[in-house]
Amino acid sequence: MSWRTRSNLAWLRALPGIAADEPLASRTSFGIGGPADFFLELARPEAIEKGIDGCRERGIPYLLLGAGTNLLVADRGVEGLVIRVVNREHEVEGTRVRAGAGLKMMRLARIVADANLRGFEFAIGVPGTVGGAVYQDAGCWGKELREVLVEAEGFVPLKGALVVSATVQLQRGDGEEAKQLMAKLTRERNETQPIKTKNCGSVFKNPPGDSAGRLVQAAGLKGAREGAAVVSTLHGNFIVNEGAATAADTLRLIERVMVEVKRRFGIQLEPEVEMVGRWS
Repeated sequence: MSWRTRSNLAWLRALPGIAADEPLASRTSFGIGGPADFFLELARPEAIEKGIDGCRERGIPYLLLGAGTNLLVADRGVEGLVIRVVNREHEVEGTRVRAGAGLKMMRLARIVADANLRGFEFAIGVPGTVGGAVYQDAGCWGKELREVLVEAEGFVPLKGALVVSATVQLQRGDGEEAKQLMAKLTRERNETQPIKTKNCGSVFKNPPGDSAGRLVQAAGLKGAREGAAVVSTLHGNFIVNEGAATAADTLRLIERVMVEVKRRFGIQLEPEVEMVGRWS
C-alpha cells in the first residue's frame, strides 16, 4: 500500500517549515539530483526524533541529509520526507570539544585551532558535516575521526544511526602552528584534487594496498566523460559535474570506470558515494 494516504499527506503538510517538491541539487556538493517530495530543516534533536518517529509510525520513507557530500541523488528525486540536520552548535571545555551534527568539519577544525587545541588539523581536508563524518568514520592524510572521537550522541532509527552531536578529545598546543599546518595541507589538497568544482569527494573506496585514483589513471580514464559528468584530470577518484550533469550520466560513468578497471586489472572497485532516491 502506498504511503501517500490523505492522512499522511495532511500530517506532512502540517509540519512547521515543511516544503514540497524541494530541489535537492543545490543542497549537495555534486549539484545533481531531483526534488524531495517533502523537505524539512531541523536543528533540535527532539524535533528530529519526532519527525522520524512520525514517519515510521505512518510508513513514510525518509532520508537524513547533512551537507550533501558523498551523495548522488537520483534525477527523479527522493520519495517521502528529507530531513536536513542543521544543528551547528559547539562547545569547548578544556581539551574536549562537543559539536552539533550540522557543523562542517572544516569549520570545526578552525574553531579548535582558535582554542589552541591540536590533533584535529586533518579535518580541514574532510568535506561535509560532523554527523556525516561520524557516520562514515571520515578521515584525511592518514588520520581518522575515530582516533579522537570519545562520544557520539544520537539514536538509532529504522534506517541506521542518527548522530546529533559528537565530542572529540584533543591536546593543548599552539593554535597558530595548527593554522599554518592546515594552510599547508589545504594548498597541497588544492594542487592534487579538484576542490573548487562540483563533486562528491572520493567516488570509490581504495582497494586494500592500492589507490582507486591510481587504478583509474592507469586505466587511461582521466577525462572520461558521460554527458557533463567527467572523471577529473587532476585526480582519478573524483568525478566532476561540469554544469548540467545528471545522476544518470554520473552513474553510467561510475559503472564504466568499474568495468574498465575490472577488465584491465581484475580489481572490483566499490563505490564510496551513496546513491539515494528513485533509481528504478
